[in-house]
Amino acid sequence: MTKGTALALLIAAALTSANAQESPSPSSTPAERNIRISFVPPPLDGTISLGIYDAKGKLVRVLFREADINEFNIGSDALSTSWDGKDDAGENVPPGKYSAHGFVVGDLKIEGIGFFFNDWISSAEGPRFSRIRSLAMKDENLLLGIDLVPPSSGHVLYDAKDKTVKLKDTDEDPKAPTPAATASDIDPIAAVPGRDNSRWVIDRTEKGASTIEVKQFSAKGEFLRRLPVSPNEPQPKAIAASLVEDKIYLLEEDSARQRIRGLSLAITKTEGSEQPVSEWKVDFEKSIVTHADFSVVDGKIMAASTSTPPDKVKIKLQANALLNDDRVTVEMMVGYDADGSFLKAADGLPLCTISETQELRRALLWLREANVLDVFQDDGAVVEQFRVTGMDEMMSFDCGGFELK
Repeated sequence: MTKGTALALLIAAALTSANAQESPSPSSTPAERNIRISFVPPPLDGTISLGIYDAKGKLVRVLFREADINEFNIGSDALSTSWDGKDDAGENVPPGKYSAHGFVVGDLKIEGIGFFFNDWISSAEGPRFSRIRSLAMKDENLLLGIDLVPPSSGHVLYDAKDKTVKLKDTDEDPKAPTPAATASDIDPIAAVPGRDNSRWVIDRTEKGASTIEVKQFSAKGEFLRRLPVSPNEPQPKAIAASLVEDKIYLLEEDSARQRIRGLSLAITKTEGSEQPVSEWKVDFEKSIVTHADFSVVDGKIMAASTSTPPDKVKIKLQANALLNDDRVTVEMMVGYDADGSFLKAADGLPLCTISETQELRRALLWLREANVLDVFQDDGAVVEQFRVTGMDEMMSFDCGGFELK
């Protein structure tokens, strides 16, 4: 029997049966607490979420989460299942009055909209990392030492031509030979070899100074060119250089972001007796922005916590004709656990999976239109935005009340 056929038969039986909306009959013994729960699903194809609630309306057990109709016992006039009298922790709940109700969730459309605060991540596939610890050259590609999410350390290889990022199976950062310091160094931070046995160095302009510049020296120690660094920009912490062309990569950071730039020499001019002046072309630039306190303002994401959107939004569902009720309004929230993110009723009953992203640490909800929700979720590496449309493709149903001995 197909799902649609079973649902059609149940609806037809419900409309002609006087017993379709009766509360389930308890049948429990001291040795085994077993409550039979039956209900007629609303006339809507979709998944079924069903919860058990105590007399105060608190959710004590998620009995079914996004279940298919075939996971229930299909009778002539109703679906049925049973509850063993335990809560979600597997503990026996106290005797008393309880009830069961749930939702059928139809064909909602869930689509990924974009990624924010981390330019290295542009799809759900591929490695996710929250910080770059080091950079070096590997066969003229860029090898980055990173902090991965879920928490671990590793390396990725970035191909600047193909613009691809792939995990690299290596345990240690490559150790490029460090050129010996020269008398021209003032207070060096890092130095690496470059083209034609030249030497690139990140150096302070004065001993202990906060101002920094990047300089290149020939194999004989002659000054070739410099790259001034603005004090208002992220400051260089590490450098890598091509051995076959005039191209360098800088790892730069400040309190707001961490950035890597690929720079290639465009032209060097020498005027009179002054030192040569070089012009650089930015080949690529990628940043990781600090976003521990991100917020959503007017549907747009902000790195700073300027305001907090409401944690609940009201959605108007389709009316369930079997209950003879009007179109009902339900408060919805976003939740997450070890398996990913999901929409849930305000009482905590999970209704619809959004993503399977692990290690989530925050999720925010934004009502874009009457039946359109935006979900913003953060796993520590990147904030991802999803859009859920067709939120009114849901119906509620009631299983009635019962007493647990």
